[in-house]
Amino acid sequence: MWVFFILLFVPMFLQHVVIGNFDRNFERKNRAAMFVFFSILTILVMFRHSSVGNDTSNYISIFKQYSNVTWDVLGQMTTEAGFGYFNKIISLVSDNPQFFLAVTAVIVSSMIYPTYKRLCVDASLTILLFVTMSTFVMMFSGIRQMIAIGIGFISYEFTRRKKLIPFIISVIIAIMFHTSAFMLLFMYPLFHAKITKKWLYFVVPVLAVVFVFNSSIFNFLSVIIARFTKYEGVTTSTGAYMMLILFVVFVVFAYIIPDELNLDKETIGLRNFLLLSVVVQMFAPLHTLAMRLSYYYIIFIPLLMPKVIEFRSVRWSQVAVFARHIMVGFFFLYFFLNAYTGSNLHVFPYHFFWESV
Repeated sequence: MWVFFILLFVPMFLQHVVIGNFDRNFERKNRAAMFVFFSILTILVMFRHSSVGNDTSNYISIFKQYSNVTWDVLGQMTTEAGFGYFNKIISLVSDNPQFFLAVTAVIVSSMIYPTYKRLCVDASLTILLFVTMSTFVMMFSGIRQMIAIGIGFISYEFTRRKKLIPFIISVIIAIMFHTSAFMLLFMYPLFHAKITKKWLYFVVPVLAVVFVFNSSIFNFLSVIIARFTKYEGVTTSTGAYMMLILFVVFVVFAYIIPDELNLDKETIGLRNFLLLSVVVQMFAPLHTLAMRLSYYYIIFIPLLMPKVIEFRSVRWSQVAVFARHIMVGFFFLYFFLNAYTGSNLHVFPYHFFWESV
């Protein structure tokens, strides 16, 4: 666990101890803290043992399999051809499985980091929220979907710049890596919808109806979703209520705390992503598919919450600052407690590839 302590402590130390709250270069050094975090995280993902992550060993086997087939056969082996060709290209450089893990780690981080660097206003809170989201442990396990999620950040940059054609192309590429990436199609219209507090009179009842009838709605939608993904629409109990409650709390916070008149377009767009995350998370207690579909949007939550605090209204200013400190302390403790007691895709305990397990 010491590696994860370093992962969290070093960038937080840079922000709060080395930097200081009143440093004139706070913004630049705040981004430096984010750079250190992603650098350490990338190294950990690169050099992990094959036992770290539920699916890591499976992806190594797939990499070896794809490395030994011809290009024409490769396209017939999977519906997600992009990932097959991706494996083949890497194998042309080296067929070493650890090299494959390293390359994927660098690629995923390089797609996510620029947006985090650009939008980060509070590195410590963003980092702690990031490691709390289920996408964090997915970085050590779900290679295909994390690549698709990474491409989703490219789609996001096209979205905010209103570049529709490049957005559509990027989504298609993401789907070629993981079919669940069709969820990215909602990103463009959702980001540009101006959902303010006035919308809550409509949004809240809709959320309530979705939650009450989530099983019936999911059974209906799963018939359609099954055509786009490999998952069967069978409802099960996943015990995902804690994250749903957390997201609902975030929604309340995101609509009460900020001054709506001062919110910029990007923060409103990110808040819209949070609303969709709540809707999808309402189905997560029924099926793991819903949890996977929400990954494309919950990974933006660590960027949203600090911006909500940044745009806090005068009325809720003290509450927002106090809540920020509470969240930092809570999620720091929660991360390590959950690492020991929760289900984390066998990411904990962490082992480097040169260690014997």
